[in-house]
Amino acid sequence: MFNSGLLDLLTHGGFTLIILIICSILSLKIIIEKWVTLKALDSKNLEELSLKVKEAIGEKNFKMAHHVCKIGNIKRMGFTVPTPLANVFLYMMNNLSYKKDELMDLSFSKMDQELVKIEKGIGILGTLGNISPFIGLFGTVLGIIRSFEGLSVNEASSYLTVMSGIAEALVSTAAGILVAVPSVIFYNYFMKRVKQSIPAMETEIKEVFYLLKNGAA
Repeated sequence: MFNSGLLDLLTHGGFTLIILIICSILSLKIIIEKWVTLKALDSKNLEELSLKVKEAIGEKNFKMAHHVCKIGNIKRMGFTVPTPLANVFLYMMNNLSYKKDELMDLSFSKMDQELVKIEKGIGILGTLGNISPFIGLFGTVLGIIRSFEGLSVNEASSYLTVMSGIAEALVSTAAGILVAVPSVIFYNYFMKRVKQSIPAMETEIKEVFYLLKNGAA
């Protein structure tokens, strides 16, 4: 019964529903991937990593500081998530020959590059959230066209054609909304997470920078 209902739903949805199903799968993939990846930007993880690095630098144990950064990954849901802050720390320690102001600017540029990597794919969620309702609307229009076409044939088949067209219109509209809503919600959530992590990352970078340049370098 369930399989029959699902088959009817796919049949009434038309090819626009197939497009929306593909969009929903892509959206779900990105949501899961970014949910895991953004764990690296949690304030707790940033603070723990920074503390270990600062302790190693304070003891002038740069080998340990490098080691901490290289293994500074987050384990979540079976995935190994690289920590962007660890990559910035490694960059700083590998470029101590630069002048203070120059290294500081380069370190923040490196941070921006790491955040761009984190944000990769999030924009697709926003795009899916914007276009899915229009894809659904396109399916709605096609369904209505089919309904009007049914009015031009004999009365016996007209009713079935009209009902089929209306079903396609309703299914396409619902599917478009179903894909758009979670895509937009998670797009806004992920972008907010990235934006909120910037002050914490900048603070940790400054602390490690001054420790490297003024304390243990």
